[in-house]
Amino acid sequence: MRPSHLVSSFVKGVLAFSVLPGVLASDLAHAVRITNEPNGFNEYTWGSPLSGFPALQQIRELGQAQGGERISVYEKPGEVVTLNGVTLNRIRYRFVDDQLESVVLSYQGRESRDKLLQWVEEHYGKLTPSERRLQFTQVEWLGEKTEVTLSYYHTRKEGTLLFISPAIRYRLFDSNLGGGGMP
Repeated sequence: MRPSHLVSSFVKGVLAFSVLPGVLASDLAHAVRITNEPNGFNEYTWGSPLSGFPALQQIRELGQAQGGERISVYEKPGEVVTLNGVTLNRIRYRFVDDQLESVVLSYQGRESRDKLLQWVEEHYGKLTPSERRLQFTQVEWLGEKTEVTLSYYHTRKEGTLLFISPAIRYRLFDSNLGGGGMP
């Protein structure tokens, strides 16, 4: 290989690595410490047994994790949830070993995302002014009992609002990693 080609390749590599963090930073998740932390979502409490939800119908069996935990997804036919004027078009409940682990709500449109962001900030904590100005794909509110994630996919014009029990999720990952915690 000619020395000028090596230098050219090196310069291209340096440029790629110097520009990449700036590109990625505009789309990374931002985390906020959760305030007024719930232990679930709406009337649902994390770890509640599946038997306490007779109206739910299974829509998908995700199988078993390496640690043997059975993971399945349910919906409640006809259920409608509205938050801050946004009607959520799909609500799914995920259970790990028949214990409620998470609730995922789906929505359409940027305006809905903005209204949901306002609702989540009012209930779980405000973004900083600099975070507010960023165009992000995902924002997280992190707590001991509950984590909330608001995601929006600009190209598809749709998003999700996830409420999850970190304790159940960590237990699931711990068993799959031999007690090693989250990857």
